[in-house]
Amino acid sequence: MGREKEKFGPNMKIEGVPWKMFLLFAAIVLAAMATGGLGTDMISIMAMLFVIGGICYFVGERIPIFNTWIGGGSMMAMMLPSFLVYRGIITEKYVEGVTLFFDTAGYQTMFICILMACAFVVIDRETLLQSIVRYIPTILAGVLGAAIAGCLVGMALGYSIPELLTYYVLPIMGGGNGAGAIPMSQIYEAATGKDKDAYYAAAVAILTIANILCIIMGAILNGIGNKIPSLTGDKKEIMRNGRKAEKDRMTKLPEPSLEHTAVGFLIIGIVYILSVFMAKVALPKIGSVQIHQYVYFVLFFILINVSGILPKEYCAGIKRIQAFLVGRFSVAAFAAVGISLLNFSEFVSAINIQTLIVCLGVVAGAVIGSAGAGYLLGFYPIDAAITAGLCMANRGGGGDVVVLGAADRLDLMSYAAISSRIGGGLVLLIAGIVFSLVL
Repeated sequence: MGREKEKFGPNMKIEGVPWKMFLLFAAIVLAAMATGGLGTDMISIMAMLFVIGGICYFVGERIPIFNTWIGGGSMMAMMLPSFLVYRGIITEKYVEGVTLFFDTAGYQTMFICILMACAFVVIDRETLLQSIVRYIPTILAGVLGAAIAGCLVGMALGYSIPELLTYYVLPIMGGGNGAGAIPMSQIYEAATGKDKDAYYAAAVAILTIANILCIIMGAILNGIGNKIPSLTGDKKEIMRNGRKAEKDRMTKLPEPSLEHTAVGFLIIGIVYILSVFMAKVALPKIGSVQIHQYVYFVLFFILINVSGILPKEYCAGIKRIQAFLVGRFSVAAFAAVGISLLNFSEFVSAINIQTLIVCLGVVAGAVIGSAGAGYLLGFYPIDAAITAGLCMANRGGGGDVVVLGAADRLDLMSYAAISSRIGGGLVLLIAGIVFSLVL
């Protein structure tokens, strides 16, 4: 996001709102929540999330060390609301309201799709093609790094290689829960004849710990990038030689009208509908591999970019929508993630020192492998490590939002989606082979 921190003073603003006005709004929202008078309709929930997220972001950006190395405002806007749910301060009524809005009603899906769409329509065609061709090997290098480091660390603690690959490396690198751990448990049962539910329970516990580590690691990598700018780009471009091409393309986009913005929003919706149709009806599988709608969404927007069929005015409209979501209103999404997706009790209960060490080895290996290969293939190492490494090791789409938020790189959502979906699909194929050979 790369926003400048508002300075203290009479003209200070919180998320673009004059501070006195924001405090008045916050007092109204918090009083309504405390008395149970706040509704759970969409507009009330959005206002609540904006206020809670805005306060947390403002505070997190001003805590020394935390604001540089632990994720700052983005991390605070996710973790503090999760803690407030854990303590019962945010009541179940509002947890259900946020979950309905963000998860069930699909605000999260819209958020992710708009980020991905914008990433593909504003980037130069040549840069896009080069990055996609090089990105898949970077993902595989991250998986290999995770396997090597995880096995080395785990063997030192007394685990066997088959156990480490089966219960640690593959679940962590498998693309999350719904597209990773669940189908992987089914592959496990088919390959071994053993109970898939028992495997799934173990895999989810490991994945939860790894997801937490990915969030922290994302924030740390962002801090390193801030201190050593040569290791990263502008947090929007992943290729070292692609920054100028993207900048040139973006400067050519016209100023969008409201009509162009509305049509841009409609285009995103139509492409998503087509993607769901392909994933659910037309071509849900290729062989034994389930194809997620995000995979089709990415592929369709790659085709849109490469073909050049979308007028620049509508590309500019899509960029304008994205600028709003990734600008001030992103704090509402962070707060929603904390309330509806981050389970603080899991955060506390999942900690086991040996498991934590092995998971850390897997995540660190993914970072090192993807950063090293990414650098050799022309990517910024930190951005490659975050997208091709951490976004393979987290909990899928929701994990991508959290990790990229902590790393201050929401503009790289398209690459995160490739990791979670295409990369996750590759790991499922690998899992079928590994389970058959080592178990």
